[in-house]
Amino acid sequence: MEASDQSSSSQTQTPRALWFLLIALIALFANALGVSVTARTFGAMGGVSEFAQAVHQQDRSLARYYNGIAFPTVMAVVLWYLWPVIRFARRPSGEAPALVQRRIIGTPLVVAVLGLAPWFVGCIFFVTMTVLRFGHWSTELISQQLLSPLVSGFLAATTTYLLLDWLTRARIAPSLVPGGRLTEIPGALALGVRARLLVFLLAVAFTPLFTMLGLARAAIVRVEAGVPIDHVMPVLAHASSTAFFVYVVLGVALALVFARTLTRPLEQVAGALRRIEGGDLSAGVQVTSSDEIGVLQDGVNTMIETLRANEHILQTFGRVVEPTIRDQLLRGGLHLGGERRAASVLFCDLRGFTAFAERTPPEEVVATLNEFFTTMTVWVRECGGFVDKFIGDAMLVVFGLFERDGEHNLAVSAAAAVRCAVGIRERLVTLNASRVQSGHPPLQVAVSIHTGEVLSGTIGAADRHEYTVIGDTVNVAARLQQLCKERGRDVLFSETTYELARSQGSSHGAVLHDAVSLRGRQEPVRVFEVA
Repeated sequence: MEASDQSSSSQTQTPRALWFLLIALIALFANALGVSVTARTFGAMGGVSEFAQAVHQQDRSLARYYNGIAFPTVMAVVLWYLWPVIRFARRPSGEAPALVQRRIIGTPLVVAVLGLAPWFVGCIFFVTMTVLRFGHWSTELISQQLLSPLVSGFLAATTTYLLLDWLTRARIAPSLVPGGRLTEIPGALALGVRARLLVFLLAVAFTPLFTMLGLARAAIVRVEAGVPIDHVMPVLAHASSTAFFVYVVLGVALALVFARTLTRPLEQVAGALRRIEGGDLSAGVQVTSSDEIGVLQDGVNTMIETLRANEHILQTFGRVVEPTIRDQLLRGGLHLGGERRAASVLFCDLRGFTAFAERTPPEEVVATLNEFFTTMTVWVRECGGFVDKFIGDAMLVVFGLFERDGEHNLAVSAAAAVRCAVGIRERLVTLNASRVQSGHPPLQVAVSIHTGEVLSGTIGAADRHEYTVIGDTVNVAARLQQLCKERGRDVLFSETTYELARSQGSSHGAVLHDAVSLRGRQEPVRVFEVA
């Protein structure tokens, strides 16, 4: 197991070590590219006067010492800057501290700026040395002492930045800062999308223009110095062709790299939004930067977290409150207070459960109720009703409450309630067979139904209320359920429910039981029973 962990750790660290080698190679490649391009362009169009030639010889002599000091110094500063990141990358896991996160985000800009510094300082250094040695400076040195190093520096810096920006976004940041939240890291040195676009334009547009300006300036200086134009034009044409080819190839490559840093995260965000639209909240997007793209990625992740929290609330809410009521509440379909509606009300109670509970451990009582209610609630929903509430070992079920008022809809709700009552009895047979097989006593139910007008609304205290139905219809259904228990019947429903259900062809062979007097009602109620 330990050997496996070490092997895994080694495999994890090896790519991370290659990142920093790749950073160094990118910086070396960019600077070599800058030197090569300017050598093939400005080098071919250098000054031709004795003064220019003497300065050129001095610059070549001093360049060995300057480059030997300036660029190693910059490399040391870059290594110092990256050292916390390198040290953290050697760890197999763990959350990157704030300093490491800042250094990771700032790597492209810092390395590019540090790489540009020797070129800028070189302009000042070589001009100063020319004045100290020769006592004056000439405009014919613009190309070789100013434009050449500046073009080389800008080309190297912009190329370095764009390549390191891609590497950081694609590999380093997602691996070393997997938790994202890069936009919340204070003090990070990073460019926004607009500034990055400016860097890209500097690399593929402005730098070539400066190169052509330098070539044109060098050609003018040569012509003014008396060099025949027939000698100047071929050199100018060759240098221009070389610059054109290099910048076209480099421009295409950098355009692809730069576009990748924009299109890839946008594709991931678009894919995440499509998954969210389809109801998939399982995964977010990796935050790869601290700019506007990172804000967008972070926003999508925050939205997913919020939706997950809302989904959890809805699921929890739906376990405490009937999902039908929950959805109506969230849609604003239920108002505070009460409103009159027509519905069918079904009461389902376990007969003899009080005696069962007295001789049974509480844990088994709760398990029995949960088993019974789970089975019957699923069936109630299949029939189109919803459980208004659980009352001890009974449940109050309502059908058709949210349908439009009308004789037809009321008849449909009555038929659904009768169908549900018959199905409850049938499912109880299956449930009891399983209970008897496992050594538990069978259960008996008493189901009653009445259809009519109810008052639906929120009832309770100011800070705690529930949505329910009350009224004479509910009372009659409750009295019929009590009658079931008194007479040992399974399913009883009122004549009103029977007539409405029969109009829908759903009487299930019910027969008239008798007319009974119910407490709270003056006239007897004709009661039907499904035998």
